[in-house]
Amino acid sequence: MTRTIKTPALVLKSRPVGENHRGLSMLVKGEGLLHPFAYGAQGRRSSMRATAAPYNRGIAHLHYDGSKDRWRLTGFDAEETHDGLRENLDRFYLASVWAEILLNSHGGGVDSEALFQHSIQAFMRLSQSSGEVGRRLALAFYWGYLNLEGVSPNLQYCSKCGKILPCGRSDLPSYYYDDGSFIGGGCHHGAGYEVSEGVRKWLMSVEREGWDSAERIGLGLSVLRQAESWLLFMVQNFLERPLKSLRASPFPR
Repeated sequence: MTRTIKTPALVLKSRPVGENHRGLSMLVKGEGLLHPFAYGAQGRRSSMRATAAPYNRGIAHLHYDGSKDRWRLTGFDAEETHDGLRENLDRFYLASVWAEILLNSHGGGVDSEALFQHSIQAFMRLSQSSGEVGRRLALAFYWGYLNLEGVSPNLQYCSKCGKILPCGRSDLPSYYYDDGSFIGGGCHHGAGYEVSEGVRKWLMSVEREGWDSAERIGLGLSVLRQAESWLLFMVQNFLERPLKSLRASPFPR
């Protein structure tokens, strides 16, 4: 069986194969995570040499050969090159972390299109961001990813007693446990991962209002760091592996 499709895609990773070819990993709309070969893409005269590069978004021309169980990229029309990701170390680092998360997931399964839309929004906004905004966009990316995978806790209710957790009317932190439960301060019993009221309020706002809220609403440095630590813990716990790209973090802890 063979298939030929033309569809939006986001390049996540590229590696040379021999002298002239390239192996790619791409998040493809409607298909999830694919690993096509791009024959001749390393050649100087190939149009894909520059276009089919990490973090570029565009229209992928893909052919599937069922006899070899292999995808081939025959063309890539770049629509967004996200040059801002390559011009700044902080943005490039965050893009690398996001790409590693997507590469270690299954591409979204039945929600692959939702994951694709979430990812292209994230990379586009990160490319145009500055300073702390990029780190807040990262929080929104992690939280949205966990929501799409169905493993994010409900921040409005205590998993132990079932009561609604007040928002903005309590100084008590909440706590996240390894089993995925989210516990209010009143039910806390000396274990768990502390989540401040500021982190919870910010994530609930982003969940309601989306990316614009993440760009607009600031966070104190200590709250930002706490949120980064907690959300990355949840992501790595879900993936069941550490993220290697975190070792290159330019951000002080």
